Amino acid sequence: MTISEDILIKYIDNTLSVEEKASVEAWLATSPENRKILEQMYFTMQLTERLKVMKAVDVDKAFAQFKKKKDDERQKGKFSLGALRLGLQRIAAILIIPLLVLTGYLLLRTDGERMQMVEMTTSPGVVSTFNLPDGSKVWLNGGSSLKYASNFGKENRFVELSGESYFKVAKDANKPFIVSVNPSYKVKVLGTSFNVSAYEEDDIIETTLIEGSVNIEIQSENGKNTICQLKPSERAEFQKSDKRLDVKKVNTDAGIGWVNGEIVFRQEPMTKVLKTLGRHYNVQFEVKDPEVMDAVITARFKDEELTQVMEYLKVASGIKFKYKQLENENEITKMPVIEIYR
Repeated sequence: MTISEDILIKYIDNTLSVEEKASVEAWLATSPENRKILEQMYFTMQLTERLKVMKAVDVDKAFAQFKKKKDDERQKGKFSLGALRLGLQRIAAILIIPLLVLTGYLLLRTDGERMQMVEMTTSPGVVSTFNLPDGSKVWLNGGSSLKYASNFGKENRFVELSGESYFKVAKDANKPFIVSVNPSYKVKVLGTSFNVSAYEEDDIIETTLIEGSVNIEIQSENGKNTICQLKPSERAEFQKSDKRLDVKKVNTDAGIGWVNGEIVFRQEPMTKVLKTLGRHYNVQFEVKDPEVMDAVITARFKDEELTQVMEYLKVASGIKFKYKQLENENEITKMPVIEIYR
């Protein structure tokens, strides 16, 4: 039994008749190789669309501008291997993001029903924005991913988030918009604007409400749910370790500044400052003196290079910093490391 490519494309687009769909699914069930063929075709269709976007990027021009800038810095004595490595990584992120931001994959349910999922991802230091099928708009911060079913909006509006995302949710009274972060934490809304920060390595999940209202559902170990409703300009902080939820009034521009390319700190501990900068600029910090973490920072940055930001921190908190020396040329493609000390 063979299936033509035209039929498989229509199957992916969900435009087949019931009989044709049954025929394809019977073909899929006969061999794992058949499922791989379908999955590869799905990837190819998605990447083709992304390549159309990528053609708009003038790679030679971007690299020439970058090289000229670094040549100028070298003449002024501001050049370093660490800065070069950081710059190359940010250029690379800009050029390859069209291929990285969207990944499709297939899941087979245990009952044999096929479910097609879509996963949107961003590289560290890159912010992407896109619309969901229901018209809701999403901003995805660097190093984050969002998963949703291809039939999103038809039966439900359910997404899974890892990392940080800002949502402007289209109203639909019959289908609540649900953001699942982990089995213990969900955000449920009808139509509103809010931000969720839920990186796996962080112990705190933050939900900041801009407008509208959201319900936060927390499931305890005994299976009972606790529901907390947020008001605009409130932020919920959920401690994953002990499942404690705290709600406080906040200035929302600090929580969603990244959507507009800003980094905003308002009396933030150095621990959070370095973590935010590390994700935004795709660098790693090595703190040599623990006293550094006692500093509290208030600042707003937009389009500044990391070196400029570090110079500000140097003045504001008295820290010192330096790029860690490379041991060999092969390390130029790795994440830059900046040492922080007194």
